[in-house]
Amino acid sequence: MKLNWHDNQVKMYDQQIAKKIAGYELLYNLTSHLLSTHTYPIQQMLIIGAGGGQELVSFSPVLSNCHFLALDSSKPMLERAKERAKSLNNSVDFILANWTDYEPTTSFDASSCLLVLNFIDGMEQKINFINQIYHSLKPGAVLFIATMMKDSKRCMETQLTAWKNYMLQQGLSIEHATIFAEAYEVKYQLLQEDELMALLTSCGFTSISRYFQSFLLAGYMCIKGE
Repeated sequence: MKLNWHDNQVKMYDQQIAKKIAGYELLYNLTSHLLSTHTYPIQQMLIIGAGGGQELVSFSPVLSNCHFLALDSSKPMLERAKERAKSLNNSVDFILANWTDYEPTTSFDASSCLLVLNFIDGMEQKINFINQIYHSLKPGAVLFIATMMKDSKRCMETQLTAWKNYMLQQGLSIEHATIFAEAYEVKYQLLQEDELMALLTSCGFTSISRYFQSFLLAGYMCIKGE
């Protein structure tokens, strides 16, 4: 089942995604804890793929003095993020744009890019995408990136079977879960872990560490070299 990110139905995304991603809330919770213990004060944070608002809701309690730039290419998703952010005390700039088309006017102390990279097609575009994040950050800034991954054929088969069973237990339809598992390698633009490490390193990020794992989804923290 392919999402149309420009359809108003995607406003229900944040209410359905936890049924699809095991540990969805944990990913954001762990990211929040890591943000709260970062070496440098975080006063400006870039959120790429902020539609839905989960980052804003999760990160604002630990970054009470932070200004967020929330960017997304989907108008309905960004509208949903605005709705969820109404009760927050943080200042937020909402930007409707593709990240590769947007030129920020400030440098950021931190950035998150959660569940976005697996939608970026091709290695060259992924390199450009990560490079642009790198150049938007201050030296010593932290990036949190989570993406769906690929692995060996046997591992993929086992993981996707278990992932499908998880979705069924959460109440998703057999049709939805089956299509997801069968189309996983076709629908998403996947990297193996060593490819992702090489990509981040080549763009200048250091101290790369994995802090989250759920089936074939993984989250990493890395630092822009000083």
